[in-house]
Amino acid sequence: MPDASSDAFLEGQGIPVALARIDSTLEQLWGPAAERVGGPELENPTVTRVVLANLVVERLTPDAESLRPVVETVVGRFPCRAIVIRESDSTDRKVSAEVSAVCNLPEPGTPQVCSERIVLKAGPDSLDLLPGAVLSLLEADLPMILWWTTDPTTHEPLYRALAAESSRIMLDLPDPGASLAALRLGLDANIGRCRRDAVWYGLTHWRELVAQLFDCTTHRKSLERIDGVKIEALSPDPSSPPRLALWLAAWLAGQLGWERWGTPELKTADGGSTFHTSFQGPEGPIGLEIHTGPLPNGLPSTSRLSAVSLSSRCDEGPETFRLERPAPESPDVRIHVDAPGYCRLPNTVRADILDPAQRVAAALELSRFDPAFEKAVPFLLWMLEHASAARP
Repeated sequence: MPDASSDAFLEGQGIPVALARIDSTLEQLWGPAAERVGGPELENPTVTRVVLANLVVERLTPDAESLRPVVETVVGRFPCRAIVIRESDSTDRKVSAEVSAVCNLPEPGTPQVCSERIVLKAGPDSLDLLPGAVLSLLEADLPMILWWTTDPTTHEPLYRALAAESSRIMLDLPDPGASLAALRLGLDANIGRCRRDAVWYGLTHWRELVAQLFDCTTHRKSLERIDGVKIEALSPDPSSPPRLALWLAAWLAGQLGWERWGTPELKTADGGSTFHTSFQGPEGPIGLEIHTGPLPNGLPSTSRLSAVSLSSRCDEGPETFRLERPAPESPDVRIHVDAPGYCRLPNTVRADILDPAQRVAAALELSRFDPAFEKAVPFLLWMLEHASAARP
């Protein structure tokens, strides 16, 4: 294999290769410059090959190339063998392939850390060949993680075949834009052992901040007395609540032991929408209101939260706990508490808005087992069902 090909490979350029020769070609392309973690030590390696898992990335859409920078960012944080599956317009009954490296420099003066990216392409009549091709390329003794980015109902047999072999499934569907049917299939516990929604990880900072409000044992009783939740969100499609806001409500319900109660309603007005429902808590009914407004121009076309307010009532009077971003693009969150006996001055903390790559990386890096997520799923699907039915 010419050195020029090895250079192009390490620079991230795709090298076409026959499906049966992928592994042998990769060995040649890495060449003597690469030291593999856990393998024989080399005196002066130019790159270090790291593989923590097999990451299978589905992108069966014409805009498949748009996912490339996100994949590279994710693999940079979570080194793995990335197997990307795409749909082509080929009429041949075969799977074509190309290989490349994804490299990053941890710090100056150290070898680059590199992973392998294998792109598999199949025509509409050859998609059934992809599961066998993928399984033949998995690194032995490492988990297989499925990262699915399009509506799984569109290619349900392929989704089910790959999901059945995966130790973890990450559903990465647009918010807004994903159908209830797609989410039901993608979050079906009978299909995937450990399935996650990437949108869930966009709540990381919000969940931490809400939990910290009640860290002190003297304030835990306020959680049992919550009688109202108001969530404010921005969305490219404000006609219904974004999944991000519904996940926050579902998380609260699951963690605090609430029960579904009443019939959710969705009303639209003034270019936005308001979603109402109620839960039954330890000390009575809890009202939920999600107000969704239009996303300002110039921001990434994905939903985001503006504020969340929790209200409760004690013998001394009403209590209000509010978290709010001062502006849609702000990385800060203001914290304000108005409650008798609660000694905390208003303050502002840094809580960056996680972009798509950060959400996916968090999903890969955190534990496979997430009881909070499992408790929240039924509440999410219940609210989504009613919100979808009420959409104009």
